[in-house]
Amino acid sequence: MKERFLLDSLEWKVERENAIKRLKVLADDFEDFDFVYNETLKRLRPVAYYGVERVESNDGHDVVIGGQSFHSRVVAVNLRDADTVYPYVITAGRAAYEYALGLDDELYRYWSDTISEMALKSYALSFNRYIKSVLGTNNVYTVAPGSVIDWHISAQRPLFDLLGEVFEKTGILLEKSFLMRPVKSGSGIMYISEKHFESCSLCAMDNCPNRKARFDKEKFDREYGE
Repeated sequence: MKERFLLDSLEWKVERENAIKRLKVLADDFEDFDFVYNETLKRLRPVAYYGVERVESNDGHDVVIGGQSFHSRVVAVNLRDADTVYPYVITAGRAAYEYALGLDDELYRYWSDTISEMALKSYALSFNRYIKSVLGTNNVYTVAPGSVIDWHISAQRPLFDLLGEVFEKTGILLEKSFLMRPVKSGSGIMYISEKHFESCSLCAMDNCPNRKARFDKEKFDREYGE
Protein backbone atom coordinates (compact mmCIF):
# COMPACT_ATOMS: atom_id res chain seq x y z
CA MET A 1 0.00 0.00 0.00
CA LYS A 2 2.81 2.38 1.01
CA GLU A 3 0.74 5.55 1.40
CA ARG A 4 2.58 8.20 3.37
CA PHE A 5 1.40 11.54 4.71
CA LEU A 6 3.29 14.44 6.31
CA LEU A 7 1.24 16.71 8.55
CA ASP A 8 3.03 19.95 9.41
CA SER A 9 0.19 22.44 9.85
CA LEU A 10 -2.10 21.03 12.54
CA GLU A 11 -3.02 23.34 15.41
CA TRP A 12 -0.90 23.42 18.55
CA LYS A 13 -0.17 25.84 21.36
CA VAL A 14 1.85 26.27 24.53
CA GLU A 15 0.33 29.00 26.64
CA ARG A 16 2.80 30.99 28.71
CA GLU A 17 0.68 30.85 31.87
CA ASN A 18 0.33 27.07 31.65
CA ALA A 19 4.07 26.66 31.15
CA ILE A 20 4.84 28.92 34.12
CA LYS A 21 2.43 26.96 36.29
CA ARG A 22 3.81 23.59 35.29
CA LEU A 23 7.43 24.67 35.72
CA LYS A 24 6.71 26.59 38.94
CA VAL A 25 8.61 29.60 37.64
CA LEU A 26 9.14 32.26 40.28
CA ALA A 27 8.11 35.86 39.56
CA ASP A 28 11.74 36.96 39.88
CA ASP A 29 12.59 34.66 36.95
CA PHE A 30 9.84 35.78 34.58
CA GLU A 31 12.15 37.89 32.43
CA ASP A 32 14.61 35.03 31.88
CA PHE A 33 11.77 32.56 31.37
CA ASP A 34 10.10 34.76 28.77
CA PHE A 35 13.33 34.88 26.79
CA VAL A 36 13.67 31.08 26.77
CA TYR A 37 9.95 30.64 26.11
CA ASN A 38 9.96 32.96 23.10
CA GLU A 39 13.19 31.57 21.66
CA THR A 40 11.88 28.00 21.98
CA LEU A 41 8.53 28.83 20.41
CA LYS A 42 10.27 30.43 17.43
CA ARG A 43 12.06 27.14 16.77
CA LEU A 44 9.26 24.65 17.38
CA ARG A 45 8.18 22.86 14.20
CA PRO A 46 5.88 19.99 15.21
CA VAL A 47 5.19 17.43 12.49
CA ALA A 48 3.53 14.04 12.22
CA TYR A 49 4.38 11.49 9.54
CA TYR A 50 2.22 8.43 9.09
CA GLY A 51 1.44 5.64 6.69
CA VAL A 52 -1.39 3.34 5.69
CA GLU A 53 -0.45 -0.35 5.61
CA ARG A 54 -2.15 -3.72 5.28
CA VAL A 55 -1.54 -6.41 7.87
CA GLU A 56 0.02 -9.18 5.81
CA SER A 57 -0.05 -11.91 8.45
CA ASN A 58 -0.78 -12.37 12.15
CA ASP A 59 -0.14 -15.74 13.82
CA GLY A 60 -0.94 -14.54 17.33
CA HIS A 61 2.67 -13.77 18.20
CA ASP A 62 4.24 -12.19 15.13
CA VAL A 63 2.59 -9.57 12.94
CA VAL A 64 3.98 -8.80 9.48
CA ILE A 65 3.25 -5.33 8.13
CA GLY A 66 4.80 -4.06 4.92
CA GLY A 67 7.40 -6.80 5.02
CA GLN A 68 8.45 -5.90 8.58
CA SER A 69 7.89 -8.38 11.41
CA PHE A 70 6.80 -7.29 14.88
CA HIS A 71 6.99 -9.84 17.70
CA SER A 72 4.53 -9.22 20.53
CA ARG A 73 1.58 -11.14 21.88
CA VAL A 74 -0.10 -7.87 22.89
CA VAL A 75 0.30 -6.35 19.44
CA ALA A 76 -0.83 -9.55 17.73
CA VAL A 77 -3.97 -9.86 19.86
CA ASN A 78 -4.80 -6.16 19.56
CA LEU A 79 -4.48 -6.33 15.77
CA ARG A 80 -6.32 -9.64 15.45
CA ASP A 81 -9.33 -8.03 13.78
CA ALA A 82 -7.43 -5.25 11.98
CA ASP A 83 -6.59 -5.54 8.30
CA THR A 84 -5.23 -1.99 8.03
CA VAL A 85 -2.91 -0.12 10.40
CA TYR A 86 -1.39 3.33 10.58
CA PRO A 87 2.28 3.48 11.66
CA TYR A 88 3.47 6.94 12.62
CA VAL A 89 6.11 9.18 14.14
CA ILE A 90 5.59 12.62 15.63
CA THR A 91 8.01 15.23 16.94
CA ALA A 92 8.24 18.76 18.31
CA GLY A 93 11.07 19.40 15.86
CA ARG A 94 14.85 19.36 15.67
CA ALA A 95 15.50 23.12 15.85
CA ALA A 96 13.99 23.51 19.31
CA TYR A 97 15.82 20.39 20.48
CA GLU A 98 19.17 21.76 19.32
CA TYR A 99 18.43 25.13 20.89
CA ALA A 100 17.85 23.47 24.27
CA LEU A 101 21.03 21.43 23.91
CA GLY A 102 22.99 24.62 23.37
CA LEU A 103 21.82 26.29 26.57
CA ASP A 104 24.53 26.31 29.25
CA ASP A 105 22.14 26.84 32.15
CA GLU A 106 20.49 23.57 33.22
CA LEU A 107 17.37 25.38 34.41
CA TYR A 108 16.94 27.14 31.07
CA ARG A 109 17.48 23.83 29.29
CA TYR A 110 14.81 22.24 31.46
CA TRP A 111 12.41 25.08 30.67
CA SER A 112 13.01 24.72 26.95
CA ASP A 113 12.67 20.92 27.00
CA THR A 114 9.40 21.15 28.91
CA ILE A 115 8.01 23.73 26.50
CA SER A 116 8.87 21.35 23.64
CA GLU A 117 7.17 18.51 25.49
CA MET A 118 4.04 20.60 25.92
CA ALA A 119 4.08 21.45 22.21
CA LEU A 120 4.43 17.77 21.33
CA LYS A 121 1.45 16.83 23.50
CA SER A 122 -0.63 19.61 21.97
CA TYR A 123 0.28 18.50 18.45
CA ALA A 124 -0.38 14.86 19.33
CA LEU A 125 -3.90 15.74 20.42
CA SER A 126 -4.52 17.48 17.09
CA PHE A 127 -3.01 14.53 15.23
CA ASN A 128 -5.26 12.12 17.11
CA ARG A 129 -8.34 14.20 16.30
CA TYR A 130 -7.27 14.40 12.66
CA ILE A 131 -6.82 10.64 12.33
CA LYS A 132 -10.19 9.93 13.95
CA SER A 133 -11.82 12.38 11.56
CA VAL A 134 -10.14 10.83 8.51
CA LEU A 135 -11.04 7.30 9.60
CA GLY A 136 -14.55 8.29 10.65
CA THR A 137 -14.40 6.69 14.08
CA ASN A 138 -13.32 7.43 17.63
CA ASN A 139 -12.26 3.81 18.16
CA VAL A 140 -8.63 4.46 17.26
CA TYR A 141 -5.94 3.11 19.60
CA THR A 142 -2.18 3.10 19.67
CA VAL A 143 0.52 0.66 20.71
CA ALA A 144 4.13 1.80 20.80
CA PRO A 145 7.48 -0.02 21.03
CA GLY A 146 8.56 -0.21 24.66
CA SER A 147 5.13 0.81 25.94
CA VAL A 148 3.92 -2.68 26.88
CA ILE A 149 5.68 -5.46 28.75
CA ASP A 150 6.24 -7.81 25.80
CA TRP A 151 7.08 -5.35 23.00
CA HIS A 152 10.69 -4.24 23.30
CA ILE A 153 11.82 -0.77 22.29
CA SER A 154 14.03 -2.42 19.64
CA ALA A 155 10.85 -2.65 17.54
CA GLN A 156 11.56 0.98 16.74
CA ARG A 157 13.94 -0.25 14.04
CA PRO A 158 11.43 -2.16 11.90
CA LEU A 159 8.86 0.58 12.55
CA PHE A 160 11.23 3.22 11.14
CA ASP A 161 12.13 0.90 8.26
CA LEU A 162 8.43 0.40 7.56
CA LEU A 163 7.76 4.13 7.37
CA GLY A 164 10.92 4.98 5.45
CA GLU A 165 12.50 8.44 5.09
CA VAL A 166 11.74 9.31 8.70
CA PHE A 167 14.82 11.50 9.15
CA GLU A 168 14.33 13.20 5.79
CA LYS A 169 10.68 13.98 6.53
CA THR A 170 10.80 14.80 10.24
CA GLY A 171 14.39 15.21 11.42
CA ILE A 172 13.98 12.29 13.84
CA LEU A 173 17.12 10.18 14.17
CA LEU A 174 16.90 6.68 15.67
CA GLU A 175 19.95 5.93 17.79
CA LYS A 176 21.57 2.53 18.33
CA SER A 177 19.84 2.44 21.71
CA PHE A 178 16.52 2.78 19.79
CA LEU A 179 15.85 6.12 21.47
CA MET A 180 14.74 8.97 19.25
CA ARG A 181 16.44 12.30 18.82
CA PRO A 182 14.87 14.83 19.25
CA VAL A 183 13.76 13.27 22.51
CA LYS A 184 10.43 15.09 22.34
CA SER A 185 9.20 12.62 19.75
CA GLY A 186 6.87 9.66 19.66
CA SER A 187 6.09 6.65 17.50
CA GLY A 188 3.71 3.75 17.28
CA ILE A 189 1.07 1.92 15.32
CA MET A 190 -2.53 3.11 15.31
CA TYR A 191 -5.40 0.78 14.59
CA ILE A 192 -9.19 0.62 14.74
CA SER A 193 -10.80 -1.68 17.30
CA GLU A 194 -14.06 -2.07 19.16
CA LYS A 195 -12.05 -3.02 22.27
CA HIS A 196 -10.68 -0.17 24.35
CA PHE A 197 -6.93 -0.34 24.96
CA GLU A 198 -4.67 1.71 27.21
CA SER A 199 -1.01 0.73 26.96
CA CYS A 200 -0.27 2.17 30.43
CA SER A 201 -2.12 -0.77 31.98
CA LEU A 202 0.59 -3.06 30.55
CA CYS A 203 3.58 -0.82 31.26
CA ALA A 204 5.52 -1.40 34.48
CA MET A 205 7.59 1.80 34.29
CA ASP A 206 7.64 3.45 37.70
CA ASN A 207 6.98 7.16 38.20
CA CYS A 208 5.92 7.81 34.62
CA PRO A 209 4.65 11.41 34.37
CA ASN A 210 2.43 10.52 31.41
CA ARG A 211 0.65 7.56 32.98
CA LYS A 212 -3.06 7.41 32.10
CA ALA A 213 -3.94 4.11 33.80
CA ARG A 214 -2.47 2.04 36.61
CA PHE A 215 -0.26 -0.93 35.77
CA ASP A 216 -2.27 -4.14 36.00
CA LYS A 217 0.31 -6.91 36.44
CA GLU A 218 -2.29 -9.64 35.96
CA LYS A 219 -3.84 -8.20 32.80
CA PHE A 220 -1.31 -9.78 30.44
CA ASP A 221 -2.07 -13.32 31.62
CA ARG A 222 -5.77 -12.57 31.88
CA GLU A 223 -6.26 -11.04 28.43
CA TYR A 224 -3.24 -12.12 26.42
CA GLY A 225 -2.47 -15.59 27.79
CA GLU A 226 -3.07 -18.73 25.76
